[in-house]
Amino acid sequence: MSVQVETPSDEDIKLDVIKQMKWDARIDASDVSITVNNGEVSISGQVPSLTAKSAATNDAYLVEGVSTVKNELNIEFPDTETVPTDKQIEDNVVTALALDGDLKSYKIDVDVNQGWVTLEGTVDAYWEKIHAKNEVLELSGVIGVTNNLGVVPTGDYMDESIAKDIINALERNVHIFADDVNVRVEDGNVTLEGTVETSKAKNAAFDSALYTPGVVSVDNKIMVV
Repeated sequence: MSVQVETPSDEDIKLDVIKQMKWDARIDASDVSITVNNGEVSISGQVPSLTAKSAATNDAYLVEGVSTVKNELNIEFPDTETVPTDKQIEDNVVTALALDGDLKSYKIDVDVNQGWVTLEGTVDAYWEKIHAKNEVLELSGVIGVTNNLGVVPTGDYMDESIAKDIINALERNVHIFADDVNVRVEDGNVTLEGTVETSKAKNAAFDSALYTPGVVSVDNKIMVV
């Protein structure tokens, strides 16, 4: 006998996302608005930190029925907080990247404009590009990052070999049914398509591509249904 699972309504999803954010001590949700359309969550308003903005996205993805999250929150630092100048932020970014064991060998140019950081240069792997952005997002005063780092793998990688490695990684992953995911690779640029049941599975598929040697970029078009 098959059991039919009821899909949460948009209103149910919205209420659960709101409850999740009100529960999360990292977020002051008093100025946050939530809308949901066919499982697609849009978040707007303002929060006092980048940590809160990132937490809002993560919290929304934890709710059953959420397929995608569009986070348009603005960051408004409290008047009581001393915000670093752009020059101080730039110095902190340069220092952080120079001290990072995975990134210190690269020449990465940094520009900061009103707390928004732009990274230029090249790295050997796509995961290093993502790692650099995440490293910067942890720094005080940063409100966002434009990641213009190019990825130039040091080895010669065939698209077919890259795709095979990703598929093998998917098959080893306990959170994914590999047959649900279609993998396409063109010049190292990976596109993931298909449908999965949870955001956790979608993220696991992304990681399977992210850490595969030879990957230049990942476009995760997997839908959560």
